[in-house]
Amino acid sequence: MSILSQVFVLNIETKKMKINKLLIIVCLFLGNEVLAQSSEQVLSKLINQALEYSPRVKEQQQLLSTGDYRIKVQETGLKPQVSGDVSYSRVDPIAKATLPVNGEPRTIQFQPHNNYNASVGATYVIYDWGRFKEGVKKTVLEIQQQTGGIETLKHTLAYQVSQLYYSIIYLQKAIVVQQDQVKLVQENGKIIADRIKSGDALDYDAVQVQVRYKNAEMRVIDLQGQLERQYIFLSSLIGSDARKLIPANAELQFAYGKTDLQSAYNEAIQNNVDLKGLLTKESVLAQEVKISGMSSLPTLAANASVGVRNGYLPDISILRPNSLVGVKLSIPIYTGKRGAYNTQIAKINLDAAKQVTESQKIQINRDLENAYNDIKVANQKKELAASNIYQAEYSLKLAKNRLANGVSTPLEIQSAETGLEEAKFNLLQYDYQALLAKLEISRLSGVKFW
Repeated sequence: MSILSQVFVLNIETKKMKINKLLIIVCLFLGNEVLAQSSEQVLSKLINQALEYSPRVKEQQQLLSTGDYRIKVQETGLKPQVSGDVSYSRVDPIAKATLPVNGEPRTIQFQPHNNYNASVGATYVIYDWGRFKEGVKKTVLEIQQQTGGIETLKHTLAYQVSQLYYSIIYLQKAIVVQQDQVKLVQENGKIIADRIKSGDALDYDAVQVQVRYKNAEMRVIDLQGQLERQYIFLSSLIGSDARKLIPANAELQFAYGKTDLQSAYNEAIQNNVDLKGLLTKESVLAQEVKISGMSSLPTLAANASVGVRNGYLPDISILRPNSLVGVKLSIPIYTGKRGAYNTQIAKINLDAAKQVTESQKIQINRDLENAYNDIKVANQKKELAASNIYQAEYSLKLAKNRLANGVSTPLEIQSAETGLEEAKFNLLQYDYQALLAKLEISRLSGVKFW
């Protein structure tokens, strides 16, 4: 084959290799996207299942329905209040007088011994100078506060499920790492056994391997126990067995919206559910201040009644119809400054609520700073841990070769295995820490991803 042909074939092979690499990268990228999408879908399904099942959420939703009835109760104040009264009373003694009637003395009673009265009365508030309207506004704000409380409860439950979901994934991967460690110990145990047969190792070395093997198995059991506890907790939140709902190949991936602190803080000020609840509480207390300040305003009401009673002259024993129509203006003149005191209490409560809101903003900013710092530190450690894994794997490979050639000791193997195990656990732990920090940023920012 000529040199030109060789160069041509070499170029073709190079292009094929590039294409194959490109295809591998595309497949890996698409595989990760599908896996991430599947993981997000699983998490969203778990969250919605927990929200639908939660007895606590159902309880609050039931209590929320009382808000409509509270408004209806207040609306009854705009309607006439009708009541009926029936009474009987015996009076002794009664006023009597002897008067001449047609030239003859006659005893006249001005009141009967037996008094009967039956009536139906109605009262209607004509004008209350806005107290009723402001009271309804307060009730509406309280309903909004209760609704916000339900949203806060759902938000907290959703992120609780998310934390359990990712902790399960973390423990699944930790178990795999530990199981790999068990396999390494088994493989090295075979090397030690071969060296014992050839007289290059002692039974003591084999015992040490068995101890390490048992310890590694116990760590697997501990991790499996922790995983089972997480499954039990998650199952109690969703109302069904969660063990079959989380795929074994799920990844520690979570996409959070804001990548800088200031943007996340601005979003949190607008969407943080706890902060929204505090602002709504401020509105309720401000309305309470307004209502308390209206306690000295008058009330104009109309009243009317119709009925029958006895006691009317000249024949006081006969029941006769009677009626009453009038207008009443009630003006509070002095109540011992009760209204002023209530207004002052409401203002103090409002000022205190504003301080709580400001404290919440400070806490949100502090927690966001900590979360972003955790991500920064975890990413820095991940780079070191990834490099450390490569070095630990290479160190273990050298130790195995040295042990097989009889120029090393089992202690060197043990040290290399421990270093590799710690490096893998560290990398996994840093991934998990960064994910939890991202999850915290989304929670503080009020992000709803389900």
